[in-house]
Amino acid sequence: MYHVDVTWKEETVAICSDNRGNEMLCNWDSDNSLSPVQIMVQMVGVCSMAEIVVGMKEREFDSLSIGIDYERNNENPRYVKNMNLIFKLNTDPKWEKLIRRLIEQTMTKYCSVASTLSGVAKISWDLKLNS
Repeated sequence: MYHVDVTWKEETVAICSDNRGNEMLCNWDSDNSLSPVQIMVQMVGVCSMAEIVVGMKEREFDSLSIGIDYERNNENPRYVKNMNLIFKLNTDPKWEKLIRRLIEQTMTKYCSVASTLSGVAKISWDLKLNS
């Protein structure tokens, strides 16, 4: 079993921490901070990004970013209904088939965050390569 803590700091601010001392602030009612839902959506990107970086091994790429568009339910509960991840890599086009396979595998098998959300949110993706 894993353990993390969420501690109320003040007003609408919480501190998310783990037992190694790592911390992240979260503000559930501010335009100056990431919201809990934004953080959750971004973690799908981080989780899938990790699998791609590892999967690329010794193959060269200059950059990797993931833009994520998402839609929430209009009424409470305002869960995430749809997510579309746009993977942007600056690499040789000869790696496109490999990268598409890595993305497909991470979105269906290896990214635990995407797997957790997949029962509620429809998750799609696209790839844009620059060389």
